[in-house]
Formats: sequence, structure tokens, C-alpha cells
Amino acid sequence: MFDAAKGLLKNKILAFGFEAIVARVYKGPSWLDNKECIVLDYSDTSIVAHYIRDEIRLISPGFYLGVVYWGKDRLIHFCLQF
Repeated sequence: MFDAAKGLLKNKILAFGFEAIVARVYKGPSWLDNKECIVLDYSDTSIVAHYIRDEIRLISPGFYLGVVYWGKDRLIHFCLQF
């Protein structure tokens, strides 16, 4: 669940839709190529995901590509479609 006014994202987990693992969301330079991306930053908001940083970019209407970092290491790539 994304709250644009607060710049926060709450991930829904489990079958019951429990909201947990909060991230701050903002635009910033990518660690991959220093170009602008949308950052999902868990470092200040989650004990569980403290070392996780997601970066996403819109590549076509409703379709985003992303990278997950664990610390400064690239962990996985993912996509989101809305």
C-alpha cells in the first residue's frame, strides 16, 4: 500500500493482507547508474529489512523494472505491473 502524501509504502504480507515492512519512498540517484529512479528505502523504517533498498523505473505505462540491493550488493531484479 502506497501513501503518496507521506511518501511511505507498507508491504502486504501473508494471506490475510497484514501490512508490515514499511519503506520511505522518494526519487533519487540510482546506485546502478546514478540516473534518477524511485527508491524504496527500508533503512530507517524496518528492523527486518534494514539492509534492503529497492530501486524502480517506469519503462512503459504501468510497467516498472527494479533492482533489490542488500547493503550495496545487487541481490535480484524484479518487475511490477499495474
